[in-house]
Amino acid sequence: MSDLGQLLRKARTEKNLSLDQLQETTKIRKRYLEAIEEGKYDILPGTFYVRAFIKQYSEAVGLEPDEVFRLYAHVIPSADPEPSTEPIRMARRSAVNPPERVGKWASALLMIAFPILIIGVVYYYLYSNWESRGNVLPNEPITDSSAAEQGTLPTEDVGTAEPEPEPEPEPAPVPEPPKPDVAFVEKFQYSSHQVERFTVKNADKVSLEIKVVGSEAWVGVTHADSKSKYLHQGGMKQGDVYTGEFDHPVYLNIGRANAVQLAVNGVPIDMGEEPNPRKFQFELVPIPAAASTSGAAE
Repeated sequence: MSDLGQLLRKARTEKNLSLDQLQETTKIRKRYLEAIEEGKYDILPGTFYVRAFIKQYSEAVGLEPDEVFRLYAHVIPSADPEPSTEPIRMARRSAVNPPERVGKWASALLMIAFPILIIGVVYYYLYSNWESRGNVLPNEPITDSSAAEQGTLPTEDVGTAEPEPEPEPEPAPVPEPPKPDVAFVEKFQYSSHQVERFTVKNADKVSLEIKVVGSEAWVGVTHADSKSKYLHQGGMKQGDVYTGEFDHPVYLNIGRANAVQLAVNGVPIDMGEEPNPRKFQFELVPIPAAASTSGAAE
């Protein structure tokens, strides 16, 4: 058995994990796990999988993968170029109405709109003539008697009327800030596992709250762009709570999903009923400059 295999086996036994349990946690076949412990890397499918399986093994038993690779660089074979895992996105086809159908709709719309337009023009013409007749002044000069009859003579002393105070304008209501929006986008392949990608809108930071509700769970938090240095890692027991705020994309690795309650910016994430490990990536969506400017002006 190699020194690396002894280190991994010791860490596994300290965690009280059998190879069958480790197989269920990492989804790596038992015979490959045994080959890693024995140092028989030629049994594995290729050098890329050797490094990927050792990384998952280390994470599952609480070891730092980067430190393991550094200490045993002379033993672990160098990785082949990783195959491209960029998801292929199919472009949506815009639905185009057949020209004949558009022509029928346009004809029907013109038949309805034309009579309405004629009625509107006639109504406007009659209404304008009626208003102009009512506003014509009589040619006769206005005398005192006629003004008195019409009630238009001014009184000798009417006094000065005090202006009514203008009502004070009501203060404009202060709009409430929009609530954070955490939405699932897609699943993509990273290394040998799938990562669930989420976006975080209406927020300037990614806020994590992780609470262990089962017996125990392993949690690792890294910068999503590098995934090389842990911001937090380790085993957590029932009742333990971890919180953190980040102004960059976050990569989250949870060893036992159904033992954890996860909330991102106050929005709960469904962790399912299975004890399988799950990987997440949470990305901030920048607030549009127009929206922030209007909010500051108000």
